Amino acid sequence: MHETNSFIGQFPFLVKTRRLFMIKLLSLEGAVNKQRSSINKMAATKGSSENKETGTGSRNQVVLRVSQLDSSQLDSELHQLLKSQFQRIFQFFKPGVLAYIEPELNAALRLLTWQFSINTIGATLGQRIMNLKYGSEASMTPDLGHRQRLLYACILIGAKWLQERSADLSSSTNHIEAFRKIWKALYFFEKLLSVASLVNFLVFLQDGRYQFLHERLLGIRAQFAEKQSIRQVSFEFMTRELLWHGFAEFLFFLLPFVNFRRIRNFLQQKLFRPSPSQRAETGAIVKRDRSLYKECAVCGEWPTIPRHIGCHHVFCYYCVQSNFLADPSYTCPLCSHPVDDVTNIQPITCDVG
Repeated sequence: MHETNSFIGQFPFLVKTRRLFMIKLLSLEGAVNKQRSSINKMAATKGSSENKETGTGSRNQVVLRVSQLDSSQLDSELHQLLKSQFQRIFQFFKPGVLAYIEPELNAALRLLTWQFSINTIGATLGQRIMNLKYGSEASMTPDLGHRQRLLYACILIGAKWLQERSADLSSSTNHIEAFRKIWKALYFFEKLLSVASLVNFLVFLQDGRYQFLHERLLGIRAQFAEKQSIRQVSFEFMTRELLWHGFAEFLFFLLPFVNFRRIRNFLQQKLFRPSPSQRAETGAIVKRDRSLYKECAVCGEWPTIPRHIGCHHVFCYYCVQSNFLADPSYTCPLCSHPVDDVTNIQPITCDVG
């Protein structure tokens, strides 16, 4: 090592080059250590944030508006399904037996749904299907409180029952002045709630929170029940659908130009050629057997408006005319006698005697 240093010392430019190389190496080592420390710090920060998210669920993740709209639509459809299944029990009873108690029936079904959804799992049935649940906005706990669940039941069941039953109650108590003022105030309050619900829905479309007005009043909003992974868009299904739709449109455009009747007649001529004895009878009309008058040479049914084309076979007027219009080279499928011209399609004349 000492001999190497003495050898390098004899050349000043080598000493300078070595010094620059050592400085560059030390600076590179410092940069690597700095980058390593920053990576470790980022990993520690990410680990702590993941632990925090794991502890609080998916509370901070933004729920898609379409998922919330789909869940509410599913809740409505499930309610209608339960109602229709319950009404089928009374389908053989007197008609209209459930008409008078329909508001109470809806309230009972909503109470049953609330008990086994909001009160049990903290989410509606539609939210459960969409992997959503309700979470409290004000408290630190992600689940709904007992008070919020009860208030949700009062709004969901009691307020809707009063809205559905208000017409009957107002008509029965309209003669009392005090109740008349109450119903007018409730009617005005209902209109005010409708306007507030519309404004709330417009705000929901903007920020994606509080789909309904009662959610905003209770301080609850939809959140993911489980942490969502990164959404990966797959275009495989869309590409396949576009391909099949394009192929179907191409077929719909092409099929009207294909003369299937002519193709069928051509295949029949090539595959089912008549025998030489049958061909010999095509030169002149021989005396027809009675059985020939009972069967069309094309459809095999009793001939309707019977016609012939110069051979001893009988056709329906529609069968022979449609085939000749589609294929001018049409021939008899049994003996290959050609039509040649529309004037050769003549009515059948029978000799009686």
